[in-house]
Amino acid sequence: MRMRRLLFMTVLVVSALLPAAGQKTQSDAAVAMMKNVEKGFDGVRDFTATIEVSVDMERIRMPRMNATMYFKKPDKVHFSSSNFAMLPREGIALNPSLLRERYTPRIAGEEEIDGRKVQKLDLTGKEASVRPNRLLVWIDPATWTISRVETVPYQGRNLRLEFTYAVQPGGFVLASMMKATFEIAARDSSQKRLDLDVGAPTQFEEIQRPSRSGSITVKYLEYKVNVGLSDDMFEKREDPSKAK
Repeated sequence: MRMRRLLFMTVLVVSALLPAAGQKTQSDAAVAMMKNVEKGFDGVRDFTATIEVSVDMERIRMPRMNATMYFKKPDKVHFSSSNFAMLPREGIALNPSLLRERYTPRIAGEEEIDGRKVQKLDLTGKEASVRPNRLLVWIDPATWTISRVETVPYQGRNLRLEFTYAVQPGGFVLASMMKATFEIAARDSSQKRLDLDVGAPTQFEEIQRPSRSGSITVKYLEYKVNVGLSDDMFEKREDPSKAK
């Protein structure tokens, strides 16, 4: 009887521990995936690239735009034109190491994107102040690159980032195209439609308003990697047109 009771208690303890062990394994696997994505970006300290931006946003007509983009780890971004300051920083220069530092990942399943099997991760901010506090990330294990990022509804809309990659000088696999799609979570069908010809100084202010939905496509060309960019380049400068 004593041995039977001991065996019964052992089974109970093991059964209680199994779910926790399973969760730990899932968490470790998710972190390992994030680390594999980081490895491909480890050698990149900074880069410059020519970018072409196309906007397809409701009630806005805008010509294709070009600029030079400067990036330096961990998250410094500068554009040769101030009109690009409002591009979505979440994806314009995605640094995988920051995702791992700021979020706790868990595996959310396997899906297909363009015929490729990818791993879906659910990321939750480690701190309440992290914004957005939750992200969905799709990782391609064949290349260990991030195929897609989505925000859970935040400030009244969803943001989806989709990436295409190419091998750049030095053998680095970096984004060749990024498409950011904005979707309004709750739409007001009674809102009067108005088409706008947007002037250059305020064009991205208009895009970023919550009432807008549509997409922004960014093409990255002429990469130059590890050119030794100075921190001074990323300091905020006063707009001469606004100087008194």
